This record gives sequence, C-alpha cells and structure tokens, in this order.
Amino acid sequence: MPASGGGAPSGVTEAVERRYCAYFHELDSWTEYWDIYHPETHGRFYFGDGTTEPGLLTLLLPRSRRPLVFTAWVRMALCQGSPEAFAAAVREAPTAEAVTEVDALLGRVFHRHFGDPVDPAVREDYLEAMFRFATNTLPPAIERDARIPDNDPRKPTAGHHALEGDLMWFAWSLVLEAAEMLADQNSQHARRALMLAGVATGCPADFTWRGHRRTRAHYARNDATVRLLREKGLLWANDFAASAEEIHALYRIREWGEA
Repeated sequence: MPASGGGAPSGVTEAVERRYCAYFHELDSWTEYWDIYHPETHGRFYFGDGTTEPGLLTLLLPRSRRPLVFTAWVRMALCQGSPEAFAAAVREAPTAEAVTEVDALLGRVFHRHFGDPVDPAVREDYLEAMFRFATNTLPPAIERDARIPDNDPRKPTAGHHALEGDLMWFAWSLVLEAAEMLADQNSQHARRALMLAGVATGCPADFTWRGHRRTRAHYARNDATVRLLREKGLLWANDFAASAEEIHALYRIREWGEA
C-alpha cells in the first residue's frame, strides 16, 4: 500500500496500476456503466433498464424500495436482528438466485485480473488494489470519462476509479456474506474471503482518507494506518467470519460513532 502521501510503492509498476484500473473498470462496465459497455445485458447486473429488465441489484440493495435481505443485513450488523433472519432472507428463491449470479460475475472478473486467491502474492496484490481504489489514488479513467456526456449525472465521477457512495462498501459485504452462506464454503471460499478482507480494509481507508463517513478513531492518514490495514487485511483474508464481524462494526460506527 502506498504511504500517506500516495504514490506507487516498490514493486507496483505502471503496468500493475493499469491492471488494477482494468479490474475496477470491468466491474463498473457490468454495473453502473452497463449502457455503454454491455447494453446487451439491459442492466441485469445493475438496477435494470427501467422497462423489461428489473435488474439483480433491485432484489438486493435499496433504491426505490428496501429489499428484505438488505434490511435483514442492516439489522444483523446493528445487533438488532439475527444471522438466522439474514440467512432466511438470503435463501428466498429470487434473492438467492440474484446473489449467486452476481457472485459468479465477481468471481470471473477477479480471477481474470488477479488469479489464485490462495497465493500470498495475489492477496497482497488485491489488497493493494483495494487500498488505491478506496483512497482514489489510481490513474484516471480517461476513456470512460470521454464517453460520458456533460449532462449525464455520472459525469462528475466517471473519470475516477473510486467508490463514491459509502453505502456500497456494505452492499459489497452483503453480497459476499450471502454468497458464502449459500455456497457453504465451496471452491470460491478463498476468493470471497479475500474480497471481504478488501472491503474490511477498503471501507475504513475510504472513510479515513476521503472523509465520507466516520470510522475507527485510531485510523489516520499516515503510514502507521497503512501498515495496520495491510496487516489486518492479510489476517482477515484467512478468516471470513472475522472480516464480516469487522464490517458490521464499521457499519455501527458509520451509524452511531465509536463507543
């Protein structure tokens, strides 16, 4: 991970940065920017096209309504509901199918850009990419920005590989937690564990470096926090449950502050 002032650390070349950008670009190309890069999907991996395709995220995340599975995840994270209630919501047929399809997409994109999540080098590589994404320190998305017209509401953020809606960190966790529950630690467990560790470290990095929301009080924009997040991320990559517990705690801090 870069030091507090940004910049590429030893071993992160321009080619590696381009690969990081390609990973986040591909994820976004199926979701928020589907109309430009994958019009054939009609917004299936987003909130649909407003006509014939309702979109898989409509079943999972709040927009025009709050899906039961999202409400159950929030209640679980806030210690106001149970994991069993979340599990029941996940296993509802349309929701389970949406989770499985979205997670399969995440898996395909991950493996194409990073490889084997069991490899220690891949784990470090992925967590580095997530830190740069979280802190908006990746090279600009010049091609995408050029394709978005000035009157498009996405224009202000189209030129960045970054996450602007802070709730999306927790939405990412919801999908991974739900997929792991449905799959019962299948062959994709290591990939999900690493991706969840990326959320557990990326979320506080975003909130610390970019100020989107509250996070743990001892995090600061300095090298000590960079090292701490790196160390925690590598531990959490081996412990899915610990990552999920940390993300739930981060959500409580987002809502209530740190006790």
